[in-house]
Amino acid sequence: MTLQAVLEAHRDTVPTAVALVARGDDVEFAAVGEDTRESVFPIASVTKPIVAAAALRLAGDGVIGLDDPIATWLPELAHPLVVRTPDAGVGDVVPATGPITVRHLLASRSGWGFTADFSLPATRKLLAEAHLHGVEELPTPDEWLKRLALVPLLHQPGDGWTYNTSYDVLGVLLDRVTGSLPGHLAERFCAPLGMTGTSFAGPALPSGAGGLRSTVDDLLAFGRFLLSGDLLAELAVDTTTAGEREAGRIFLEGQGWGFGGSVDIVRTDPWNVPGRYGWVGGSGTSFHVVPTHGTVTILLTRTAMTGPAPLPVMRDFWRSAVQTA
Repeated sequence: MTLQAVLEAHRDTVPTAVALVARGDDVEFAAVGEDTRESVFPIASVTKPIVAAAALRLAGDGVIGLDDPIATWLPELAHPLVVRTPDAGVGDVVPATGPITVRHLLASRSGWGFTADFSLPATRKLLAEAHLHGVEELPTPDEWLKRLALVPLLHQPGDGWTYNTSYDVLGVLLDRVTGSLPGHLAERFCAPLGMTGTSFAGPALPSGAGGLRSTVDDLLAFGRFLLSGDLLAELAVDTTTAGEREAGRIFLEGQGWGFGGSVDIVRTDPWNVPGRYGWVGGSGTSFHVVPTHGTVTILLTRTAMTGPAPLPVMRDFWRSAVQTA
């Protein structure tokens, strides 16, 4: 099925979208609705791979160290507390036995974030106090860090995988490290790659978990950058255990997690190719690179996901992309 046919088949539920699959210099593009190749989309969690890549570049330049404590730049988070068990009350806590590091943020192992059970007391407090997505007026970074510091970790730093919040912390950390993450990303990362349509929608608090907006061609440039260099080898290394993958199945669908995105490790569906790296965004977006095929696959819609499960159009898009690779 062609990309155009995929989009047309889902037009009732996804009325506007663009899709692109690049295999080397061969690029297939499709669109429905009013959007074009120049349209800017909120990309939500597809932000994560870009921010992870920017962080690794800073680490490569010696600006930050992956095993540096985040308290070096975020002293507000220097003394986190940890719930005694995941289902314990937010007052039943113990001190963290070690520091949260930059590596923990990249691997989503800080202890802040989501599991499959959103009813856990610590998770409810995180949602009430420090979840940034869907918030009409974002707090300042300083105010947000004060709120987050009151939320206990679900596990000791490094001891488990939880989704999302580590990347909001990473965004604020990089903002302090660089003086301005939006400025740094625009000048030092996006501009050299030609990603001139990529920027933070809320630059006052640059959410590393989901704050960017971008275009299909900007993401194509990012994908080609990953495929052409050594950075992908650092991003696309699975950091999870089998137990963590099973516990996080509603997010990972049995695949692994590297830095900033998932890494395919088992062929559970036709589109799962070992080494395939990328992620999806809650605003209805998807970005992946497949190094063994040299492909970049991008789907941008304005149809929000209602939960962690990918939209049906995403699955059909991925199936089409791998069949024609």
